[in-house]
Amino acid sequence: MNDIIEPLLRLLTRNPNLALLAAALLTSTSVVCVAWALALHLQRRSSRARVLVWRIALVTLLVVAGWRLMPEAPPSPAIMEWQVTLPAASLEAPPILTETAALILPAKTWWQRGLGWLEHSGVALWLGIGAGLFLWRTVSAYAGLIWLRKHSQPAPAAIDRMLRGMNAPASACCLMAERLHSPMLTGWRRPVVWLPSESVNWDDRRLEAVLRHELAHLQRADVLWHWLSQLIVCLWWWQPLVWLARRGLRVETEHAADDAAVLAGGDAHDYARTLVEIAAGIPNRLRNVAGVTMFGGEPVQQRVRELMKMNKWRGRIGVGALSMISLVAVILTVLAATKVEFKPRKPVYQSVAKLVAGGGMTEQPLTWQEQREDFYGTIIETIESAEMKRRALGRVRALNPDLQDRDVEILVSQSKGSTIFNVQTRCEDGKYAKVFLDALLDEFIAFRQSVREQAQGNVLKPFLQETETQRKVMEEKAAALTAFQKVNNVVTLTNANNKAAARLSELMEQREAQRTVAVEMKLALDSISAALAAKKQEPRLVGDFIPADTESSYLKTKNELFVLDNERKFMLQTRKPDHAEVLALDEKIAKTKFLLQSLGDHITKDLQQRYEDAPRRIAALDEQCAALEQEGLRLGGNLAEYERLKSEAQVAKEAFQKLFERTEKLPPFQITGQTDYMAIQERASTATEVLQSGLLPVWRLWTSETKQAVSSSASQAASKKNELGKVPR
Repeated sequence: MNDIIEPLLRLLTRNPNLALLAAALLTSTSVVCVAWALALHLQRRSSRARVLVWRIALVTLLVVAGWRLMPEAPPSPAIMEWQVTLPAASLEAPPILTETAALILPAKTWWQRGLGWLEHSGVALWLGIGAGLFLWRTVSAYAGLIWLRKHSQPAPAAIDRMLRGMNAPASACCLMAERLHSPMLTGWRRPVVWLPSESVNWDDRRLEAVLRHELAHLQRADVLWHWLSQLIVCLWWWQPLVWLARRGLRVETEHAADDAAVLAGGDAHDYARTLVEIAAGIPNRLRNVAGVTMFGGEPVQQRVRELMKMNKWRGRIGVGALSMISLVAVILTVLAATKVEFKPRKPVYQSVAKLVAGGGMTEQPLTWQEQREDFYGTIIETIESAEMKRRALGRVRALNPDLQDRDVEILVSQSKGSTIFNVQTRCEDGKYAKVFLDALLDEFIAFRQSVREQAQGNVLKPFLQETETQRKVMEEKAAALTAFQKVNNVVTLTNANNKAAARLSELMEQREAQRTVAVEMKLALDSISAALAAKKQEPRLVGDFIPADTESSYLKTKNELFVLDNERKFMLQTRKPDHAEVLALDEKIAKTKFLLQSLGDHITKDLQQRYEDAPRRIAALDEQCAALEQEGLRLGGNLAEYERLKSEAQVAKEAFQKLFERTEKLPPFQITGQTDYMAIQERASTATEVLQSGLLPVWRLWTSETKQAVSSSASQAASKKNELGKVPR
């Protein structure tokens, strides 16, 4: 399979116009397949939902074609890229042609000539045939429409009244034409319902069914979608799946119009019977017309079966179906926004060398055992390390100053069941890969030699120095902890810190209570009556700012005033204002008002004094809180310092104990003896190209750097092609 796909990908990479056609084929096929899958999943839903799916799919196809064929189209937001490895030229210098050399090219086969012609004229052929096909369909449809207008007459007044009774637009009209097989709707701004000439003999039931069907087409703008689908299939004339998508839209459009006609009025069985009666004698396929016909898209038997089904979703989409359609719309948008490209992959060359390891370790080495657990893994990590790469790069620059630096990948693997290590270097320059690998091997052997020389010395000295250093650290930490404990009693610090925290919490609660009381006093000063009324409804709290006796007198006086006012109103119903009893009552009311005003002034004055004292009490509490906070910070800092010193002393003690235990396990007067060795078995081989598979595409977002890289690579490829095409005479 790869032998077929990879040559095809190389062909598309070399021919951008063929790649454009292939990308259009892949995108359009994906769009139609996704829409077809959703339409199949919504088979038990309403035809209205399936119509929406096919409309979204066709609009997506139109966007894809327009985006891909525009000469200066904006860049796609996303790119699906196939990177293909093209046959690279030889690493050796190409032979120089002499003056007598002749360039003899092999004759092209018929399929090569055909592909070349398709590469040169494929896009023009696509657009030319599409434009011609759309022009032919448009001209033939409007020619037929002109012929129908010449051989038509207005419908009878009864049919026109029936049409108006169905809330048809004022601009709509109904015409009857000869040789018209099926009812039809044309126009959008000035719609026309076409009926066969024999429709004058139809009964009202049949006429109502036909008119409801055609008005459903008008309400759903099916004429516009008819011409838009014509444009899309003419544009994608070479893609059979697009024709199937248009057929699916036409079929579901008729089903949706049937559902709308049934829901507008009438029984499904009567409507189905009417379809069968009208369809008798109508051919299955009708000529191209300028509107939407009632028959000719699908056998009437299928439409009758759909009408006879019990479908609770008839005429509506539903939230679930709408959610799925929205999800598929997002998927189709991603497909339309993704541009498929075929690009040449830069060739990668690799050089291979071999190292062999041998020997072993002494039975009781002085170095730590965990450092030597995996000797071979250490070799692999050392060769692949950044330090080895840096050293090799320095050697290459020193020995080969004419070579340009390249990004090199180092791969090391161990042959199974042996001590042979395969070292590979990969980069875009074959010569550089070989030179770099030789430098890497030399640097690694030199590094191993330096390690061996260092290991031959006394390994106990640094170890004992580290132990002594750790002992001094432990003693310093312990001395610091002891000195702190002499100055500070930890138990006293802890108790004092807890007491300060409790006292601070108590003072902060008192401060918040004073602030709340001050706010309530401010509100009470604004309205004494409202404050007293609210306090009368709520239970009294300890420390309320209005005295209970004054509050009780105020409310009692206010109630007496209310009673006196009502008594005066009642007395005025039977007596005059200058009556003695009324005047006596007025005097009593005046005294009560004066008393109420005096009580209010007394309460206001008391509240004002308390409100003015509140800031001083709050400020005093703030000072006490600040002092306690400072004391808490000091005590907490001392406790934190004690915990830090204690932790550091414990850590230093444990570290020294571990080193001391290791020191006791070391055999005295033993010197490390390393018997392992590394040798170069094979030097770097001649670089060869790495075969990379490009069968899986890479999806990525578009960036400005991507476009610049593409344009630069295309210009370089064109310049190389021109240079190869020049042959000296």
